[in-house]
Amino acid sequence: MKVVIKMSKHLIEIPKFLKYYIKLIIDNGYECYLVGGAVRDYLLGITNKDYDCCTNIPFDKLKKLMPNITIMKENEHRNTAIIRNNNIDIEFTAYRGKTLKEDLFNRDFTINAIASDINGNIIDYYNGVNDINNKKITLVDNSGKGLDNDPLRILRAIRLSSKYNLHIDVDTKNKILNKKKLLNNIAPERILEELKKIILSNNIDKYLDEYREVFFEIIKELIPCNNFNQHNSNHIYDIYTHTINVVKNTPPNLYLRLGALFHDIGKPLAFKLDEKGIGHFLGHPLISANIFADFANKYKIDNKTKKIVSELILYHDDELSSKNNKIYNFYKKFNMNNIELLFELKIADIKSQNPSYIDRIDKIKELEIKYLNIRDKYNSITYNGTNLISLGYTGKDIGLILDDIKRQIINNNLENNIESINKYIEKNYRKWK
Repeated sequence: MKVVIKMSKHLIEIPKFLKYYIKLIIDNGYECYLVGGAVRDYLLGITNKDYDCCTNIPFDKLKKLMPNITIMKENEHRNTAIIRNNNIDIEFTAYRGKTLKEDLFNRDFTINAIASDINGNIIDYYNGVNDINNKKITLVDNSGKGLDNDPLRILRAIRLSSKYNLHIDVDTKNKILNKKKLLNNIAPERILEELKKIILSNNIDKYLDEYREVFFEIIKELIPCNNFNQHNSNHIYDIYTHTINVVKNTPPNLYLRLGALFHDIGKPLAFKLDEKGIGHFLGHPLISANIFADFANKYKIDNKTKKIVSELILYHDDELSSKNNKIYNFYKKFNMNNIELLFELKIADIKSQNPSYIDRIDKIKELEIKYLNIRDKYNSITYNGTNLISLGYTGKDIGLILDDIKRQIINNNLENNIESINKYIEKNYRKWK
């Protein structure tokens, strides 16, 4: 039996341009409903300009009705088509099943299995409206077969929970945890897209803790970190708990969150206990960076992200000097454009260690100012290879002389102007011509 909820003035407000397309299908003897995220978000009081419709019209006929529509490849065993109206995409999918009810039953969660007809009446077969009111995520098919058919729904549940501040139903949670190994059957690219959204959520620490078994299935090198006693006064948490806290203490930036998640992942492999019973992790940043590189390759993370995150992991534990010359040397191996990210990670790391050492943060912040000032000074140097060529220098000499000039300026031994630089070159490099 169809459950139609009449909500008087609270009916779904369907835009005129969307009604036009829905009516076009209906007038030709077929069914068409607004479904999924647009309906869910409307009921949650959230603006959503993504419109998904499901229909039983054959797609060859849909193409004749809407010549400008683009038919996509089969997606999750159903046809999909997209038409654009004033930079807004409207997606049409074929029924998964023979009827609307069957289509909605084959969706992931009850909050996504609500439809609206052309007049804005809500059609709710599976108690989705009630679950929205109770801020709850529940599987439509409580047998759990939906997770078998598409295990990515495991991560989607976590992502929706974090995004909309909804709790996951106990039975749904248990099924998610019981079927976590099914994630190994999913294409890495699909996992990565969901994982990135989860990592950037405001309450990521809650999910890294409560659903750690799920994340261990994706990043198996985290398993040894769980409950790993560090045997070191700097740390009051095991490695995984410390990692959760570092991730929590970073702003929602993908580079930082990934760097935080992987920064200590190599510690179990580097662990050594000295004669006093103190734990040491010599070389763990390099091991951690290599583990991330393997992860990045497996999940096909783009090269820019891979490079930035790898650098953050590799240098997160470096003792940074306050001396100008050493700062200059550091910038020769670390991309100075990402220095704020490194200091953010260092501060998050300290916040997640023994509170007795919290005063280190003030020193780190002072140091950051100096590194930023050196970067600004470096970027203000406009003297370049063209200047040296005009003086008659060639080849490798140009790079060597430029490096020396920049170093002298950074160390306050040379004024940053062409006249002073040319005099310095004439005095020290006249014989190089």
